[in-house]
Amino acid sequence: MKKNIPNIITLLNLASGIVAIILALHDYLYAAAIMVIVASLFDFCDGLVARLLHVNTVIGKELDSLSDVVSFGVAPAIMMYQLYLQSHDFIPNNYGINIPALICPILFACFAAYRLAKFNLDTLQKENFRGLPTPAAAFVLISFPFFHINDYPIIIYTITILLLSFLMVSHIPLFSLKFKNLKPKDNIFRYILIFISVLLLGCLQLKAIPFIILIYILLSIIELYLNKTLKRTSE
Repeated sequence: MKKNIPNIITLLNLASGIVAIILALHDYLYAAAIMVIVASLFDFCDGLVARLLHVNTVIGKELDSLSDVVSFGVAPAIMMYQLYLQSHDFIPNNYGINIPALICPILFACFAAYRLAKFNLDTLQKENFRGLPTPAAAFVLISFPFFHINDYPIIIYTITILLLSFLMVSHIPLFSLKFKNLKPKDNIFRYILIFISVLLLGCLQLKAIPFIILIYILLSIIELYLNKTLKRTSE
């Protein structure tokens, strides 16, 4: 029974993603965004519980990736499709379809799925990430409804999706958010990220998400640069 607890939590992640999709299809984008955030909490907890219970199963790993495709790939993609439809730049063709409105969200979901499959096979991502994690990319997209940017050009949505898709499958090294210990010297950049994130969330609420992701990327690049500098100095 113990080994099934993480899998049950993972299924709650999947269920939250499905609810987010249903809400997005009915144009309740704020509620859909909240459900994606709820899914991310379950996604965090399943791994935490698995480590605490010393449970590590092959089916759990696969189930986690499949759930993430739905919650952080498909759900944000459908939300973006709805935002495309609401934009004043939306110009349907004879079939009532706008190509960027259809292609770009599909592209994001496909890249998210590829990223998750790649992560499962990449032995270099056990300690840190290579490329932007799928939940982080999803968080950027689900924050759009809170900016009330329906009057902004469709190009903003398109560029953001293309950039996030590239970042997910890139080889940019990003530090993991998991703490092996609580020592400041081993987690200085994690503590900085948490501190800045709390400040931004307090000031901007969910509008802070894209800025937090950007700061996360910048801090990872700074950490990489400092580590390389220290390595060259020691040599």
